[in-house]
Amino acid sequence: MPVDLKEINKIVSLMEQKQLSHFKLEREGEKIELRRGMDVDEISALLSRMSAPVAAPVAAPAAPAPAAPAAPAVSESSGEAAPSGETINSPMVGTFYKASGPGEDAFVKVGDSVDADTTVCIIEAMKVMNEIKAEKSGTIKKILIEDASPVQYGEPLFEIE
Repeated sequence: MPVDLKEINKIVSLMEQKQLSHFKLEREGEKIELRRGMDVDEISALLSRMSAPVAAPVAAPAAPAPAAPAAPAVSESSGEAAPSGETINSPMVGTFYKASGPGEDAFVKVGDSVDADTTVCIIEAMKVMNEIKAEKSGTIKKILIEDASPVQYGEPLFEIE
């Protein structure tokens, strides 16, 4: 029995209600595939093709300000000192998780050595769990984000030395 327009409309309505972006049906030699919005694979491919923004040069001050005791930079959101060394940053907007599930061990802890292929956390974006790799070698000096907290693109997650 062929898929009719009423059936397709019902599927589209169901996709909207359940916030589905992809639907595929195969029966009796017929195939129907519906997509709504951009696909996660399309978004990933698009992001990988985009180049990183380049910072505009900033003119150096003519003369240094009078010496004052150095105070650590403070993060606006947490009130904690901003990272002073090299960081592992979020490659996407989403929710940060330090472990693969509740009650599981964290992927990394302060003092752990990591290399480029070490999974350091998961970021949930669009209901997809994305394993985040360190992409550099070193030792985790500080974890900068609380578990299950929202993160922004480029936001420092870990301080590494």
